[in-house]
Amino acid sequence: MKSYWTCRGCKTRHPRTKRKCPCGRARPPKRVVKHKQVLVLHAYDQWVVWFGDRCNICGRPAGPKRNLDRDHDHRTGEPRGLLCHRCNRALPEWMTEEWMRKALAYLARPRPQIEGENEVIDLS
Repeated sequence: MKSYWTCRGCKTRHPRTKRKCPCGRARPPKRVVKHKQVLVLHAYDQWVVWFGDRCNICGRPAGPKRNLDRDHDHRTGEPRGLLCHRCNRALPEWMTEEWMRKALAYLARPRPQIEGENEVIDLS
């Protein structure tokens, strides 16, 4: 699938490889999605100063070929910390503190005694 840009002056579509429109206008700069602006504003080294050089969940250090992922709140754009790839993928963007508290309460609640729970079922 080819990628295009539209001239803001004459509204003509051009392939991404073309840098200038025949009307004289240059291709507009790429837009940064609002929630990703925090990633552009601060260098990775600044995140390490703020949050340390290990995953803020499991404590793993960054690998020799891969930095830690910069985690941020997608609604507010606020930086939350540095996470290893595994922890960052396990922490979906819809997960909130309130959801985590409810999930923890759910997992910690006592299980009801179910009648016949310990019976062996013959599946043959």
